[in-house]
Amino acid sequence: MPAIPTLLLTGADRSAKTSFLRSLLAIRPPRERWALLDNDGNPPELSGSNDDFSFAVVSGCACCTGQVSLQTGIVRLLRESKPQRLVIVVAAAAEPAALTQTLRQEHLAASLLIARSLCIVSYAMQSAAEAAQCLWLRQMQAADDVVALDEIAVTALNGRSARIIGPAEARTLALAALAKAARR
Repeated sequence: MPAIPTLLLTGADRSAKTSFLRSLLAIRPPRERWALLDNDGNPPELSGSNDDFSFAVVSGCACCTGQVSLQTGIVRLLRESKPQRLVIVVAAAAEPAALTQTLRQEHLAASLLIARSLCIVSYAMQSAAEAAQCLWLRQMQAADDVVALDEIAVTALNGRSARIIGPAEARTLALAALAKAARR
């Protein structure tokens, strides 16, 4: 089985990731089978037919206590739904280096092709504790792109070394990366 093009979504604000994910799912190509592995505790409500979309929810920290749940969830989801694309949404507490190490383990690395990693940020990061902000900065540095959902986030990120893009550009880049990865 060829590796499944995968989009990894990190970031702090659960509702911001869910909002972005809903907008991405709304423009996914028709009849393309997608699967969502949600580790953030907030899978999007789906409207219409779910024949081409499946999801699983796993709990626990994706990079430490919930590693086995994450791995098992991915394997089960891929076997049961046989998606053409996979989206993994992880909780705000996910340490990017440990998460990357988990996804690169031999049995998963053969099944997944991380096409793009996006860190979704919103105004909520402004009021977070310093430790949480440091973690989100590491998530931003590990991501291919940082998606700022509002002007407050853009202002807060000003001067950071991250590539900051808007939601529309992020959706376009994500779809293009998934399509390109599928052709490999």
